[in-house]
Amino acid sequence: LVPASSRPHLRRIKSNAADRQRQRIPSDHNTTLGPPCDDKMLLSVPLKTTRRYDIGPPLASWVDATHPHYTSDQCRDDLLRLSSLRNCLADSICTNRGHAAALSGRALEDLWEYHACLLEAEDRGFPTTDDELVGSKDLRVSWESALGEERAVSRSNLRYERCCALFNVAALHSYRAAQEDHRGSKEGRSRAMRLHGKAAATLEHLRTELMAGPSADANPSADLTEPCLLMLESAERAQGQLCAYEAAAARPEPHHALLAKIAMGAADLYGEALAQSQDLLLRARAPGASAGWGARLKAAAMLFRARAERHDAEARRAAGEYGAEVARLRQAEFMAEEAAKFQAEAEVTSPGSPVSATSAVYLHEGGMGLAKHEIDWLRRTVRQRREIAERDNATVYHEKVPNAKELGAIRGQSIMAKLPPLDEELWPASLKRPIFSQLQKA
Repeated sequence: LVPASSRPHLRRIKSNAADRQRQRIPSDHNTTLGPPCDDKMLLSVPLKTTRRYDIGPPLASWVDATHPHYTSDQCRDDLLRLSSLRNCLADSICTNRGHAAALSGRALEDLWEYHACLLEAEDRGFPTTDDELVGSKDLRVSWESALGEERAVSRSNLRYERCCALFNVAALHSYRAAQEDHRGSKEGRSRAMRLHGKAAATLEHLRTELMAGPSADANPSADLTEPCLLMLESAERAQGQLCAYEAAAARPEPHHALLAKIAMGAADLYGEALAQSQDLLLRARAPGASAGWGARLKAAAMLFRARAERHDAEARRAAGEYGAEVARLRQAEFMAEEAAKFQAEAEVTSPGSPVSATSAVYLHEGGMGLAKHEIDWLRRTVRQRREIAERDNATVYHEKVPNAKELGAIRGQSIMAKLPPLDEELWPASLKRPIFSQLQKA
């Protein structure tokens, strides 16, 4: 047998086959992301809503009955300020999908200030639990679940109030991220990625610092349970990873091995969010949200797994590993078909369907319509590549096509492992006008 390297005619055949591939299938230089589309497939965290309620009088009664050195008259203006902020939020956040109206009503700035004021109140000893001995018997703050499907939860402490404010900060960051031009603008992708990171960091802080430990609420609304917070946090990380993938794909000469790792990292994060969406607690208390989010997360996870396999196939072809290229393309085609099935499930829970009325899934400008568009494009592209690669391998290269086990898994690379810091405006030091400065810290 003569080595392939010493057979010029075989080298010419291989070169011609490679030329035919490049001619028949458009280069990934211009089609890494698929055809241009203005729609968005991003999901936003829904909002928690509340009704107007004057928290000043019950807190004044608590100060008069509990504080040994001060009376409510000494902090009357501060209590009025808390009531005013809360009622402004109740007016600007009207529905769980009212992100645009809330932002136009300066809800984010009010949430920052309200959270900072509540934190300062906690430091002054205001009630943080519903304990009858130290709590406020007259205070009853009530918030609807962002997921719907259950009654509003009422509490008699400021810690739960602060949790609800933080949740809405994350929701508004999530919405702002989805409004950025993450496809056509480098600056837009950068801003979107940071805002998704801010949303994830806020949800992580809420989950680990406020909804965990001995002072945590024993029976919060479904949206504040650990499975839901983990689902939303992982989804925000995944969408930040999506922005990183698009940034890498927009380079003049895409690095397919790197793109495969970033795409698989996004798929892993979507998969983590999917697992939490199917938690028994969430399925029992918010079945519509579990189904609605679950279907979309399934489709997104499989879409990015298919993308990862396809990019690795490109890398294998560039390295001359034609059998491995065929194997990766077969995997990509299978996963793209699975993504199409899950996307069809997602259409059942799209806006306008009976399930979506309670699923609290905020879709942007066409929602899963874009996912279908991209999945269909990916299926066609992968199928065409696979047919050509199989034919050329059968007629020219004659390389063994490894099975899935021999091929090995693609290891994902997470760009969103390190999250940005929380907003500085959340902390009392950011307040232009201090609050409860007359009262001693507890």
